[in-house]
Amino acid sequence: MTPERFLTLLDAYGADLQRWPESERASARILIEQGLPELRRRLAEAAALDGWLDAHEVAAPEDALARRVIAGAAATGLPPAASRRPRRQRRWWWPGAGLLGAGLAGTLAGAFVVSLALRSVVPPADMEWPGRATAFSDPSADWSEE
Repeated sequence: MTPERFLTLLDAYGADLQRWPESERASARILIEQGLPELRRRLAEAAALDGWLDAHEVAAPEDALARRVIAGAAATGLPPAASRRPRRQRRWWWPGAGLLGAGLAGTLAGAFVVSLALRSVVPPADMEWPGRATAFSDPSADWSEE
């Protein structure tokens, strides 16, 4: 174990080696026994911090505080959490409706672009009727006239 690794683990887990990962404990003990002054100093600082943190106790809340919290909750007018109705869940069809809307918008945009592109492909007005005929045109110029 390098001194840098030791200091990293010391910052993460504190001075008590029982809190360290089991795979790192033996290497840390060997490094401590080497007696490097910087490591011993940092270990003592970490032990002091651990002692300070361990000595700290959070005081139990007073009854007056609990009464104020309960009174404040009652003043909001909301029913207790157990009696509230759960929020409606999202509808399962929303993603499909969004996809359908996006597809329809894309189709309409494509049709618009194609109609704009085909405006310039209109046959000239002097073109003869049979050249402009389609399958749905009046068959007056049909070849089968008898």
